[in-house]
Amino acid sequence: MKLETLNKNAEFYIASLALGVLEGIQQGIISPEAGIWSLARPSFSNDVLKSTIISDDLKYVIACFDEIDALSSFDGGEVRQQQMINELKERCLSCLQVIDYKNIDMKMTSSINDEDAL
Repeated sequence: MKLETLNKNAEFYIASLALGVLEGIQQGIISPEAGIWSLARPSFSNDVLKSTIISDDLKYVIACFDEIDALSSFDGGEVRQQQMINELKERCLSCLQVIDYKNIDMKMTSSINDEDAL
């Protein structure tokens, strides 16, 4: 599957996706490794982190996804993990709150190829 949108919409879609993944991790529905292999994957995160159109808050969120899983391996790590998830969710919400929804085009295109291999 491939999703495409305009660059000016990237903050909205990435913050929304990150918020959903974080909520899933916090609820125990999604493994913390999902953050590593999705949003923290270098083929995605490297572009986000060097982008001039993505906010520093959202870059911070993306950069922290690989730490979420690591925290659980330390003594008392689960508490710190939940604190980090709460902080990252707040940053995602802050990103979403400042978007000027009247002046962006939320259009997205998609294509699905059942033959795609990862």
